[in-house]
Amino acid sequence: YQRPFMRGKMYIHCTVEFPDSLSPDQAKALEGILPPKPQSQLTDMELDECEETTLHDVNIEEEMRRKQAAQQEAYEEDGDMHGGGAQRVQCAQQ
Repeated sequence: YQRPFMRGKMYIHCTVEFPDSLSPDQAKALEGILPPKPQSQLTDMELDECEETTLHDVNIEEEMRRKQAAQQEAYEEDGDMHGGGAQRVQCAQQ
């Protein structure tokens, strides 16, 4: 604006709506426009480090309640461990 030779970062925010399906002709047209797909093959060592897992749906509110209850239980158990307070030791007079 006031300093034409100072450069900054320009951020462009856009919304993209993806179609539910593409015809083979549309897919070929997109492949011609877009840059080529990167060829990323995993090495045997990278495959050995992979772990297969199953995704589960999570109810975040229920998880938060469960964690809060577990923290409360840990707090209550911590209070029971000390048995009513610290014992005092008296020093003998000389």
